Amino acid sequence: MKLGKIVLACTLAFGIASAQDVMQKSMSIMEQGITQIQQGFLNNNIELIRSGSKLVQDGNKLFSDKKVIAQYLPKDKKHMVNVASNASKRISLDINILELNLEDKAYLNAANAYSDILNACSRCHSIVRSW
Repeated sequence: MKLGKIVLACTLAFGIASAQDVMQKSMSIMEQGITQIQQGFLNNNIELIRSGSKLVQDGNKLFSDKKVIAQYLPKDKKHMVNVASNASKRISLDINILELNLEDKAYLNAANAYSDILNACSRCHSIVRSW
């Protein structure tokens, strides 16, 4: 009986640690993408903006499912899954807007889409981190 409880506890601990690793990896990918987009705007490097937007898009995919989002929210914030889900949708939409504006050479509009991505990230982080 005790062995079964120990195995169960270890399995749960490993599952939680693994989930945290997935989230940290996703956030790290998104951070790299955000950094590349900003560097691209600062250095007038369109390809850097595009590669950064791809990274943000890849990192954001994890947060497209409410069930997955709920796993990562703190216990006292799980009821706010819709806010996090909307932030993820907003990021996806803004990535598309950014890319369309790059194609049209509407760089100011692309920069505004980038700014909205940052706002969506900050909105979600403010909830999770109780800012």
